Amino acid sequence: MTLSSLKIHLALALLLTASQSAAAPPPDAEIAAAELAVAAAQRAEPRGEAGEVLIRARQQLGAAQAALAKRKYRDAKALAETAQALADLARSRGELDTARADVESKAARNADLRRKLLMGGEQG
Repeated sequence: MTLSSLKIHLALALLLTASQSAAAPPPDAEIAAAELAVAAAQRAEPRGEAGEVLIRARQQLGAAQAALAKRKYRDAKALAETAQALADLARSRGELDTARADVESKAARNADLRRKLLMGGEQG
């Protein structure tokens, strides 16, 4: 292989690499899905660890939007997918915490009713 043919092959390889990175479409659907997931997680009002996960989801979404603005579509897509997964996790944990609180509240109410029934049975 001569020096000039090596240069041609190198130029073609660089051109191919550049065209592949530019060929990635903007991840609009992934960004939109992540935005919806973050909004759904916020509605679940996660607290504690779930709230921290939501904060990380928001950060990832912000990073995805910044990467999209810089036309780094592959990075934006990966960040948006991570943001969506974190938001889903935050929502699920928030819902779980709410369900646990409901169960604890009902268990306390049941225990109170049991005590009242037992006390009423002894008096009658």
